Amino acid sequence: MQDDLEAELEELEGAELEEQLLQPATIPHTKLPAVQNYSPPAQAPARRAPPQSTTEDDELAALQAEMAL
Repeated sequence: MQDDLEAELEELEGAELEEQLLQPATIPHTKLPAVQNYSPPAQAPARRAPPQSTTEDDELAALQAEMAL
């Protein structure tokens, strides 16, 4: 008899817990701070990279030719 009552109690508690878990969580409403409009500063024109020296280009071409052999 007592086992039956304990089983019924567990079943009722399980059902109650399941119902609580299925309810949406209540989140307190918090007001977010106001956001100011942001406009990024105007970008300066991109600078061109200085041209590589022809010596470096010549060395690279020589290395590539040597590796192709």
